[in-house]
Amino acid sequence: MTGSQDTAKDAAVQAIRAADAERQAAQAAAREAQRRWEAALVAAVDAGHAPSAVAREAGVTRNRVSQLVSARRAAEAEGRAPRAPRIVPSPFG
Repeated sequence: MTGSQDTAKDAAVQAIRAADAERQAAQAAAREAQRRWEAALVAAVDAGHAPSAVAREAGVTRNRVSQLVSARRAAEAEGRAPRAPRIVPSPFG
């Protein structure tokens, strides 16, 4: 291999590593945003809003809101923090 091919390969590897680091950071941010969003839905229900109204505002089913509330209450009953969300939006749209 020539020196220029080695340089091109090294640059490609560096670009892949940088893109992977960006992807991992984006996924972590998406998970955290999902967790905050779910916590906000639960907080709205805990504040006295009807699950159906919360669901309508959030654009999800009432069943999903009820699942989140039930999971949070079960976690609190067990004396531990709520688990991370099971459904994470795809970073690809």
